[in-house]
Amino acid sequence: MTKWSLFGEFLSFFILSLMYAYYREKNAVPSLRRRMFTWIFRLSLAAIALNVCCVYLIERARMFPLWLNYTMNTAYFILIIVVCSVIALYLFDLMMEHVNRGKFDRRVIGALAVLNLAYAAIAVTNVWTGVLFSFRADGTYVRGPWNRLGYGVMAIEILMVVIYFVRNRASISTKVVNVIRSVPIVVLVLTGFQMLYPETMFNGTIVAAATFILYTNFQLCQVEKDSLTQLGNRKTFFDDVSLKMQHRQPFQIVTVSLKRFGEVNRMFDHSAGDDLLFAVGRWFGKLPGECASYRFSSVSFAAVFPYRSEEEAGRHVKRICDRFQEKWVCRDISCKLLSCVCNLVWNGEDWTPNSLLEYLEAAADLPEYAKGGYVEFDASVVEKIKRAKQVEVLVRKSLEENRFFVAMQPFFCCIRNGFCCGEALARLNDYDGKPVPTGEFIPVAERAGLLDDISWAVLEKCCEFLQKHRELPLESLSVNLSMEQFLDPGFPEKISRILERYQIPFGKIKIEITERVITQDLNYVKTVMCRLRSLGIGFYLDDFGTGYSNFASLIRLPFESVKLDRSLLSQLTQNEHDRRIIRHMVSFFHESGFHVVCEGIETEDQAELVTNMGTDLIQGFYYARPMDPEAFARFVENRPAETPGYGDGLSGGAEAGVSAANPCLCRN
Repeated sequence: MTKWSLFGEFLSFFILSLMYAYYREKNAVPSLRRRMFTWIFRLSLAAIALNVCCVYLIERARMFPLWLNYTMNTAYFILIIVVCSVIALYLFDLMMEHVNRGKFDRRVIGALAVLNLAYAAIAVTNVWTGVLFSFRADGTYVRGPWNRLGYGVMAIEILMVVIYFVRNRASISTKVVNVIRSVPIVVLVLTGFQMLYPETMFNGTIVAAATFILYTNFQLCQVEKDSLTQLGNRKTFFDDVSLKMQHRQPFQIVTVSLKRFGEVNRMFDHSAGDDLLFAVGRWFGKLPGECASYRFSSVSFAAVFPYRSEEEAGRHVKRICDRFQEKWVCRDISCKLLSCVCNLVWNGEDWTPNSLLEYLEAAADLPEYAKGGYVEFDASVVEKIKRAKQVEVLVRKSLEENRFFVAMQPFFCCIRNGFCCGEALARLNDYDGKPVPTGEFIPVAERAGLLDDISWAVLEKCCEFLQKHRELPLESLSVNLSMEQFLDPGFPEKISRILERYQIPFGKIKIEITERVITQDLNYVKTVMCRLRSLGIGFYLDDFGTGYSNFASLIRLPFESVKLDRSLLSQLTQNEHDRRIIRHMVSFFHESGFHVVCEGIETEDQAELVTNMGTDLIQGFYYARPMDPEAFARFVENRPAETPGYGDGLSGGAEAGVSAANPCLCRN
């Protein structure tokens, strides 16, 4: 009786089991390709285990019924061919990613199915024909004349892979090319050894070798995967899109850029934020059809589909937009994610892969989509992107040439019936003298990391103005400072040096910061604010009501004033509900020790309403538009507040104890 060596089978089973243990990552997105590879692992392990069982039964044939031997060996003969076919199918899937618009060629699937069904029929009827194997009366195993037919089926499948590879070589990625060059050779060499040394089992080794090559190239390699979501990363996204463009395959890209996700991290925690990102990535990974999904930046995801028709493309967009209108539930967190969805169809346009990626990122960063929305990518969006690039160049040159200037808008003091302070606003003209809207250049500057330079330039010009107009009955000027400035460890020293250089009393400058700054690091922000308040510099909370407002955090910080954003006040004259809310907010802030500034007041009715509610200061076009510094000086000089002492004459400050005697009221 023939004795078979099972050392190779046991070793292959151990190696495959070890790989499978590492492969089964807890947070892996179950894509179609990953599910296919999971089945390669499972079927391979099952085939090797079944082969070992078959050898055990054959060597002890007299101890077991004949039908059991036939059943087990027939199952093994069928299963090993199924394993080879699934591996071939996986290789075809890799090659077809950029061929035939990513669609499985039905002829390939049909051919593999026919081969497996034909071989299975031969294996099942082998009980009567004995063409593959048989057992003598004494239980001896006998190879049939077609015993090696399985190797023939394997050879046909390898030939199919090679032919498809040769015909579509130009459209196949480099990594797949390297794998196709190596897998068939390794399989053929090991098969040759098996045929030369039939007493040594190499079948499991053949399967394990092919699986190992695929695993190390496409499953283990993290350089092409996003570590958190296991989706394709930026490099993979770029490479795949480049191949599609190179071979003129029309496609649709739908990107989702999450807006203000940092505030979500700070509201919950970074671990919860990562869980939400993983949930989003998992959803993208499960998109049906021929979708390839990627996380191409920290909070941006992309789904790439073959483009066939507007109707189909519209369905893809609707599915994604509808999902991001719903809440995301993760652990004990349930929240909506602010997002900008961009839909781009490439159908042969004269773009490079680099320009396409730049367009996708720039479209989501356009100012009109800062708070989310939907972008249908077309020629008008391209023009907006080009305009944004021109503005960025203008901002950079203007900083180098000191071309920024300030406009100043006075605040009306309701109690003292006059103008006692104001805000300095950055302004910029192009080289033809045409004003560039702040809503255009500020977002561009922030995205380019230039906003802090603009803010320092504005502060310098404010100090120049205050130095020139020392006798002006103006109690303070407020300036907006960027998040990057405020989080700079050297920020307090730098602002102190500027004020000392111009010999400006520290109380003359107020700093306006937004809720975004507060949410960065509450304890650090509190430390910096208290330090500057102790010097006499006051703080306004700007644009209250536009972010993730947190009253508990707000009352711990030494703000002098809270500026209610215009979005909260726009419907005051039409909506009683809004009036009640604002009235309660003004009362709450006064009781908490803050003055209240109402922004964006444009009509007499609005001004009368907020005054009657107890507002301290009003800023808006109804009283004065932003003006050049000299006009601002004349305006304030002609309409000064009736009595001095900003902190003494306002409705909220004295009652709450905010005064010069207590310049740093740091709430715990």
